Amino acid sequence: MKEPKVHVGILSGQKIEFTLLNTYRMNGAEVSGKQTALFDDGKILWRNHHYEELLFEPLYEATDSFELQDVTIGINFHWERKENQRFQGALKIIIENNTLTGINRVNVEDYLVSVISSEMSANASLELLKAHAVISRSWLLNKLTIDRGQLTMDSRQLTVMKILIMSIRFLAKRSSSMRTVKVALLV
Repeated sequence: MKEPKVHVGILSGQKIEFTLLNTYRMNGAEVSGKQTALFDDGKILWRNHHYEELLFEPLYEATDSFELQDVTIGINFHWERKENQRFQGALKIIIENNTLTGINRVNVEDYLVSVISSEMSANASLELLKAHAVISRSWLLNKLTIDRGQLTMDSRQLTVMKILIMSIRFLAKRSSSMRTVKVALLV
């Protein structure tokens, strides 16, 4: 059985700027580098053509990534700010409520590694990381729904998940090391 994918809304706006750090496919054509998508007359304007939606799929899913510019993090927290963020997996851009929405389509387990490593310190005890992994995986799988054969999660559900695990976040410092996180996900 193929690992399910989760679609996670990352940002919305009239313009989405992003960089495909590796070679991606869009409608069979290979594309990479800096890109801009604009909301224009009810469609997505990209490279002087209009689209209903865009899907950039990595050639090598395990290693390829893209970077979104001006992603708002810490929404409604005292540390809310914009920063560029990198994501593994595919990038989908759709139209919702007369604005563009950038969506990361990624394997469930890769998504969980990303969430846990961004919210926990690798210096945290293994038991704390395991608890976080169990909470995150259980919550995610409970909230996912099947939509045309894909697992989906909206931004409100993602916000609730972040609030639920906020107490765990305060128990450890941030760290970029994911080795311990990956061990914890084996639980």
